[in-house]
Amino acid sequence: MADTDFTSAPKDSGSAHKPLIYDLLNRLNASFARVHRNMEALEAVGIFDPLMMQNLNRQHEQLRAGANYHLLGAMRRIEERDRERFS
Repeated sequence: MADTDFTSAPKDSGSAHKPLIYDLLNRLNASFARVHRNMEALEAVGIFDPLMMQNLNRQHEQLRAGANYHLLGAMRRIEERDRERFS
């Protein structure tokens, strides 16, 4: 598993790539939203086990929330470092 502690990284690590990173995070979340809409459409068809669909939706939401938590946490550290550097 990758190390998520960036304390040993250079101070400008990630700063130069922030626009790209935020764009990619936006795309990732748009993809999660698309998955959610497609799951709802599949559930509306009515042929799939409702409990299984609920379980799959919970897993999807857990993955989305976990990804955002960890990825945005890393960005928060970069933003805090930049705030300190530029203040």
